[in-house]
Amino acid sequence: MTTLSAFVDNNARYSVIGWEPVPGSGERINVAALCEFDGRYIAKSLVREDVLRCMYGAAGDGVVHMVGGMMDALSAVAHGHGLEAALASIPLSNFSMSSPRATWASNENDLLRQIVLMNCSLSVIADEPLPTSDDLPTPEREVNQQWTTKVKEAIQVLRPDLSMYFNREAVLVDGGVPVRFAILTQRLAAQFGLLRPSQQNQGMEDARAKMWKLALAKERNPALTATLLFGTPSEEDITLSDKQRYRLKSNVGELQQEAAHRNVDFSEVHTVPAAAARVVELA
Repeated sequence: MTTLSAFVDNNARYSVIGWEPVPGSGERINVAALCEFDGRYIAKSLVREDVLRCMYGAAGDGVVHMVGGMMDALSAVAHGHGLEAALASIPLSNFSMSSPRATWASNENDLLRQIVLMNCSLSVIADEPLPTSDDLPTPEREVNQQWTTKVKEAIQVLRPDLSMYFNREAVLVDGGVPVRFAILTQRLAAQFGLLRPSQQNQGMEDARAKMWKLALAKERNPALTATLLFGTPSEEDITLSDKQRYRLKSNVGELQQEAAHRNVDFSEVHTVPAAAARVVELA
């Protein structure tokens, strides 16, 4: 968590551990991470055990134990001699470690979430609390999250350095709870969403909630570019009915007017590459 007036740059580093099931084949699975955060070293196995068992059968348990032993060894070296020493001491030839990457995280779970999102498709954060009924995603939230993830992945291809700014939090009201942004840099606060033809009421509610947060961020730091980036189907989309097309155009017009009134940039995009390009342009 940070404030918009006192932005913190990097406070964490991490290296991703990859495993080659067949040494020398070039096939690699990212299975763990070694992190330095807040003066502490964290060695975390991130690979899902059920995936390993599905892929390798009874041998999957052996892989789980091998990864666990590897992380124990690297953790001991890091605690005794630092991250760079651990990078140079990986004991098995079919494991490798990436160069350290700097980022910013509000806490340990936030750091692990970033690592999983950007590096580990077969991973899970095992220590996160189970969601309550209020936290369970609705189908609409899941679709929005998938869109947001795809946009972030496309941004990382264009500007890898921006990945450290994903999912940052800031306090917008003195004494208030922190608010998370899809991207928060020293220059840009951005939120993403979707306006789907069949779920336009929900999309408008989501857009207005995010616009309000962006307006507060802009009020807190006038130098910030606050942008609401929403994906919509093209007007030429043949799957749209005339009624859906008219309503979509009307809703987009409303959001543009409300955003202008709140001094928030509203960007309508039709594809993931266009969304990523817009963020890179503003950042």
